[in-house]
Amino acid sequence: MCIQNGAGNKQAHLNSHPLQIDNNNCNYNMGVGITRFVKKTGATVLATGDDMAGLYFKNFLLNTPMNALEDLPNAKTIIVWGANPAEASFTRSAWYYICKAKEAGANIVTIDPLYTPTAAHSDMWLPIKVGTDAALMCAMANYIIENNLIDEDTLKKRSVAPLLIKEDGGYVRVADIGEAPQKDEDNLPVVWDEATQTFVLYTNASNPALFGSHDVNGQTVRTVYEATIENIKPFTVEYAAAECGLTVGQVVAVAKMCSTETPTTFHIDWGIEHTYNSWRIYFASAFLAALTGSVGVSGGAYTTSRSLGSKIFKAPVKYDLSCLNVENAKTSKAITGDYVCDIVETGKWSGEDFPIRAILVQGCDPLDNFSGPTYLLKAYEKVDFIVTIELFMTTTAHYSDLILPAAMPWETEDFSTAGFMTQKAIEPIGEARGDFTIIRDIAVAMGYDDLFPLSGEEYLRSILDTPENLKAGLGYDVYHEQGVIMGDYESKAFASPESNKLGLTRFYLEELIPRDDWGQRFPLKDRLPYYEKSIESYAENQKREQYPLYGFSNHDNYHGQSVWAHNKWLDEFRTFEGKPYCRLHEDAAKERGIETGDDVRIFNDHGSCVMKAVVTRGIQSESLWVPHGFFWDEFDEGFAQTLTGYYPDPVTSNSNFNDWICQVEKYKGGAA
Repeated sequence: MCIQNGAGNKQAHLNSHPLQIDNNNCNYNMGVGITRFVKKTGATVLATGDDMAGLYFKNFLLNTPMNALEDLPNAKTIIVWGANPAEASFTRSAWYYICKAKEAGANIVTIDPLYTPTAAHSDMWLPIKVGTDAALMCAMANYIIENNLIDEDTLKKRSVAPLLIKEDGGYVRVADIGEAPQKDEDNLPVVWDEATQTFVLYTNASNPALFGSHDVNGQTVRTVYEATIENIKPFTVEYAAAECGLTVGQVVAVAKMCSTETPTTFHIDWGIEHTYNSWRIYFASAFLAALTGSVGVSGGAYTTSRSLGSKIFKAPVKYDLSCLNVENAKTSKAITGDYVCDIVETGKWSGEDFPIRAILVQGCDPLDNFSGPTYLLKAYEKVDFIVTIELFMTTTAHYSDLILPAAMPWETEDFSTAGFMTQKAIEPIGEARGDFTIIRDIAVAMGYDDLFPLSGEEYLRSILDTPENLKAGLGYDVYHEQGVIMGDYESKAFASPESNKLGLTRFYLEELIPRDDWGQRFPLKDRLPYYEKSIESYAENQKREQYPLYGFSNHDNYHGQSVWAHNKWLDEFRTFEGKPYCRLHEDAAKERGIETGDDVRIFNDHGSCVMKAVVTRGIQSESLWVPHGFFWDEFDEGFAQTLTGYYPDPVTSNSNFNDWICQVEKYKGGAA
């Protein structure tokens, strides 16, 4: 049995699903219901691929630090990349502070194929082609290096740049230079210290060298910095301008600005990482941050901050999560759910037999929101039994054998990991029940009568009523009554240093551990900043003769997840004449005789859909935008998500929503 989850219900202690980011370590510590069920049954978790290029790299591989939002006004340059904080719900909390930075004289640059409200309020908009962001980053780095605009102190003392690596990519350590480490923690990387002309532990160097080759036990070793420069050498300013659909002047301007008008915040979010090779941007962005000294300093960062230094209500002091433990727990697997397409076809995973007979879908809507639903649906048709726990009649629910109606948040009681109680306002309508209750009853039906000895309330009490919380007046009864517990207002504009084991900004990894490991390993070039074209959305793709436009979608106030579907009042804002709509550039529209309000058919090898057209200059000229989050029954024909392909990448297994090409034409009543 498999439990398929997504990002729809992931932040509550009782009802949420087990959001799994690092599939190599099964850390199912989310909702009590599903966590205990998985540990008891050994069911496989089919983890989501959504946003995993960013989440996996930031949280597990690079451990990217995050400044408080309140620190944004201290930046002199803010480059908004793959984000739309003026409008998109995920990052909107940053917009106030970006505006404060602008009022203080900061430069605001937006890099996005769509002219968003954020771009409209920026000093510069770069309408980049989808999937070419790493090319631009590498070119910016080359310009900064070639024009000696680097922050040498940061590179030498606060990044991996001077660390020496061997021919196989491993760090040179104390043991490699003939010295026995005194303690395990002393067996750390070494550098060449120009001050003493010797190899020394990187933490002891007075003046670590950024350049220079040396012989260690018959091997030629060099610095990470030299290896990086060699790796990105092909990606010149001229190359990036052509590849990204920009001018040389635009590339130079943004490179010069971020390196001379510092500190710089590279405000990077999930919109940048939905193509096959987008995981590479996280090496490149870290390198840019190190080059410009934009790490661990006030106003300097290389990730989108969702961290608030301000707080006005109190959070629990300490949780007791022992209720998540199950006696004689079974070993479970975690596999990115997109691979169901391959697993069902072959009956194998990582060389082992792995038949899938049943899938329980919880907290997600794969057919409306995952990449390549055309292929996923074919896989679902071969699975014996699919059960969906769902709030709405989604496309996934339509194709399920059984639907278990879930209660809305205000129909159940739960405690959010953000530190507040969702209070039950009304009884669940109809047959709807909370996820915990549904999972508990499934367990009983399977013969696990003793799996849930406590009620939902009792589990919440066991989590919240620790001695520390009760002493602070933050126990279950208080939260049950008040929902949130107000405290004194505090505001801290903090800047976070690197928290990884080395304490250095990392744009190189000794080993690139894939999220789903079936034996793949990666050469040195893949463990450094680099650019590689998308799997489908690239200029030289021969299929562009048939499908010339680069397709993409985004999240904004009205086109987020499918939870917004069939909402009549919201449809006034997110539809055109009551129908979903696409955006295309006026040049592309003129070439095809398309005007705003026309019905158009968008199609490629994966699928097709019909929707209204909105003609605009506010989009990259060779691109076409489609909305994300509509159900299939909101389209006259097809639905937008079927335009996406099935391309989970071998590093992060990311959902590649923006790696597809298409054609668009006028549509007339079933005949183009």
